[in-house]
Amino acid sequence: MILAIQDANILIDLQKAGLLEAYFRLGIETHTTDLVLLEVRPSVAAFVLTGQLRVKTITGTEMAALLAFKALQPPSLSLEDCSVFQLALQLPAILLTGDNRLRLHAEKAKVEAHGILWLLDLLVEDAILDLTTAISCLEQLMKTNPRLPIDECQRRLKLWAAGRRIAIRRPTTS
Repeated sequence: MILAIQDANILIDLQKAGLLEAYFRLGIETHTTDLVLLEVRPSVAAFVLTGQLRVKTITGTEMAALLAFKALQPPSLSLEDCSVFQLALQLPAILLTGDNRLRLHAEKAKVEAHGILWLLDLLVEDAILDLTTAISCLEQLMKTNPRLPIDECQRRLKLWAAGRRIAIRRPTTS
């Protein structure tokens, strides 16, 4: 089983594209922190209640350790970013984030990191989304998330329209 830590922006993108339920059908054991949950609470509440999204509550002692950890990270990373990065290191797990700074920093620390496009590829590969639905969802995401890499989005749209898929690499941690 894949073990993943979710950053807020991935949960937000999944919600905006109408893909939260589809994502949880992948069977990925998904965790986040209570700090991230505060950013996305209404859209994911049902998944927390069913245990599909597990939330790490940060105690006072853990908050002190998190603040010390954050002090060692690039200043561009928020406390929420550091909370999911630290959790991915601790478990260990892959990190799902749309924040390029966090992804690059995680990869430097040898934490496997992926974004929403990788998740779309996985949903297509596992036949949870058909290609027509994947195209529609990606087009919706492109309207709501200006930070997506346009060239990679266009590549997928072309391939999917031609009935082809992106070959993806499965996570190395589980």
